[in-house]
Amino acid sequence: MRIVFRAILAALGCLLFIAAVLLPSRSAQDSSKSPAPPASPDSNPAESSKALRLNTLGVAYLNQQRPADAQKLFEQALQSDPKLAVARLNLGISLLNQQKAEAARDALLAATQQLPKDPYAWYNLGLAYKDLGELDHGVAAFEHVTQILPDEADAYYFVGYLNSQLQKYDLAIAAYQKGLALFPYHASSEFGIARAYQRNGDAAAAREHLAKFQ
Repeated sequence: MRIVFRAILAALGCLLFIAAVLLPSRSAQDSSKSPAPPASPDSNPAESSKALRLNTLGVAYLNQQRPADAQKLFEQALQSDPKLAVARLNLGISLLNQQKAEAARDALLAATQQLPKDPYAWYNLGLAYKDLGELDHGVAAFEHVTQILPDEADAYYFVGYLNSQLQKYDLAIAAYQKGLALFPYHASSEFGIARAYQRNGDAAAAREHLAKFQ
């Protein structure tokens, strides 16, 4: 069975890449529709309006797969209105799409403090933690997503994936099971749970889920 697992790791890598790259783009679109936080009494309405326009342009660049250009616009938006939380979230996403994981983590951590109930802020923060190898923090971030959006199968996948990396296979299996209950055709979760079962010593369950994956 180990030979079979090694033979399909490349396919899993492609699926991981898709999950980690496409979902931040979706988050950027959704984040642009989130209401901005209330302006402070001393805020300048003209500057706030300018910041919103710059943020909207930045999202357009993200949708065109131009994260470096988007980053500049989000930074300009924050210069105009440092309290525009959605621009900080989108800045983190643009940095994440450029593989600037440390800067992305810092921006997204600040975004979650401003937007504690925004699932996409926590989701992208989880991706940044994953890229940096900060696995425990990543698990916590994705668990926040599942608390806000209990039907988000991708978040359960990453909880399972990171717990597997931490060799916490029982927790990984439980997370994969929740994700698969929501979306039975989640191929990455099928492979992940098969491998977690294998490493946890349950060969029969590993074979069953590997067959579903294939």
